[in-house]
Amino acid sequence: MLAELRLKNLLLIEEASLSFAPGFTVFTGETGAGKSLLVKALRLVLGERGSPDYVRPGAREAVVEAFLVSPELPERLSALGFDPAEEVLIRRVLAPERSRAFVNGTPVPLRMLSELTRGLVILTGQHEFRALLSPEYRLRVLDTFAGLEEQRKAYADLYRKWRGVHEERTRLEGELLRAARERDFLEFQIREIEEADLSPGEDEALLREREILRNLTRLKTGLFEGSRALEEASEALSRALSSLRDLSRIEGELAPLLARLEEVYYELLEASRELSGRLADLPEDDARLEEVEARLSRIENLKRKYGATVEEILSTLEELRRRREGLEVGEERLGELRSREKELAERVLSSALEISSARHSAARRLSRAMNRELEALALSGAEFRVEVETPAARPENLTPFGLDRVRFLVRTNPGTPARPLEKVVSGGELSRIFLALKSLLAERDRAACLVFDEVDAGIGGMVAVRVGEKLKELARREQVLCITHLPQIARLADHHFAVEKEVVDGLTYTRVRVLGPEERERELRRMMGEADG
Repeated sequence: MLAELRLKNLLLIEEASLSFAPGFTVFTGETGAGKSLLVKALRLVLGERGSPDYVRPGAREAVVEAFLVSPELPERLSALGFDPAEEVLIRRVLAPERSRAFVNGTPVPLRMLSELTRGLVILTGQHEFRALLSPEYRLRVLDTFAGLEEQRKAYADLYRKWRGVHEERTRLEGELLRAARERDFLEFQIREIEEADLSPGEDEALLREREILRNLTRLKTGLFEGSRALEEASEALSRALSSLRDLSRIEGELAPLLARLEEVYYELLEASRELSGRLADLPEDDARLEEVEARLSRIENLKRKYGATVEEILSTLEELRRRREGLEVGEERLGELRSREKELAERVLSSALEISSARHSAARRLSRAMNRELEALALSGAEFRVEVETPAARPENLTPFGLDRVRFLVRTNPGTPARPLEKVVSGGELSRIFLALKSLLAERDRAACLVFDEVDAGIGGMVAVRVGEKLKELARREQVLCITHLPQIARLADHHFAVEKEVVDGLTYTRVRVLGPEERERELRRMMGEADG
C-alpha cells in the first residue's frame, strides 16, 4: 500500500504531503490543473529516470518521497542487503547536477529501486503502464487465472536443479577437454620423474661423492701419510711411556702426567686406525666419477622443471599423480552429471508440457471471460484473445517460466485483424483492459497499489458507472488510486483529493488537498457542470 506521498518543488507543486488509506481514492480537477504530476511523482518512486526539467523554476532541487507498506517488502529488502521490514521510505532528489535515489536513507541505483518496487505499485495509462506489455507478466496473468501457481513453483524448482546440473556438466566438460589436451604431457612428466627413481637426499650424497672422486689422489696420499705419522708418533710415545713408568716408581708425582700421556697414546692409536679405515674405504680409482656427474646432471635437469630440491621434485610427482587421478574421477563425475541431467531434463520437460496444456485451456477461458468484462466496460467492439505459442519440447527451448510464450491480441473493430495489444490500444483502452484483468484475477493477484489514469477516456453515462463499480469492487481487496474526470466514478470513491491550479503574484502553483464531505459535494457538482450554490 502507498501510505504517504510527499512532493517538494516538483514542477508546479511547491509542496504537498498526501496520506493515503486503503480502499478507493480519486483525484479530480480541471484539465491542466496538474493531475499528471502525481503520476510523474509515482514513476520516479518506481525507479524511472527523472530530468532537471522536473525542478520547479527558481528551486535548487525537487524531492519526491513515498512511504510504502507491504508484506512482500521484508524478503525484497533482505535480498538487496537492507534490514527486513514491512515498511520502506523511498526518496528521489532531482537537481540540475544529478539525480539521486535513497531507500531508508541509503543511496541506491535506479535499477535496485525498480527491483524493490516491482509490482507493488502498478500504473495504468498511456506511456506509463508497461506491465501488460511484459512477456513475463502476461505469463503470470494466465497462470494466476489458471490457478497454476503451485505447479509453476514446482516447475521452477525443477528448472533450477536442471540448470544447475546442466551448468556443472558444461563446466566439467570444458575442464576435462582442456585436461585431455594436457594428458599426454602430464603422463610424460610423471614418467620422466618416476624413471629417475630419486631418493630423498640423493643429490647431497652425490655431491659429496663427486668431491671425493675429484680429489681421490690427494685424499689417498694425505690419509696414508697422516696414518703413518700417527703410527710413528704412537711408537715414540710408547717408548716414552715405558721410561716414565719406571721413573714414576721413584718419583710418584709423575703418575698424573703418565696417565694423561697414556690417554694421548690411545687417542693416537684410534686416530691412526680411523685414518687407515677411511683410506681403505676410498674407491680404487675415479672411474665412477663420470657416472656420478651424469646422475647429478640428470637431477639438475629435473630440478629446473619440477623443483629446487629432490624433495620438491618428489612432491611435484605426487601432485601430478593426483591430477591424473582427478581426471579419472572427473570422467566418473561427468558420467553421473550426464545421467542426472538427462533425468532432470525429462522431468522438467514433462512438467513444462503439463503446464503448457493447462495454459492452452486457460487461454481459451480467459479470452471468453475478458470479452464479457470488456463489453461491460464499453469495449464491446473489441475482441480480446490470449494466444499461447509453444515451441518444440526440447531442453534448449526451456525458460524459467516453461516452454510457452503468451501474447495478448486485440481486435478493436469488427472485420479488422487481431494485433498485439501494445500496438493497437490507447491509454484509456489499455487501462480498461487492465481493469478487466484485475477484476478477473482479484482473488489471486494482488498489488500493494493500483493507479488508474485515463480509465474513463471516451466513456460516460452508465458505462462510467460500471467502470466505477469495477474500481470500487477491486478496491475492496487492493488499494486503488484513480485520476478521473467523471463524477459517476468519483462519487463511488472512499477518499477524494482535489488538484487545483492557482496563480499568486504572477507564479503558478498546483495544490493537492483532501476534500471533506461538503467540499466533495461541491466538486462533484462542478464535475457535472452544475453551478455552485
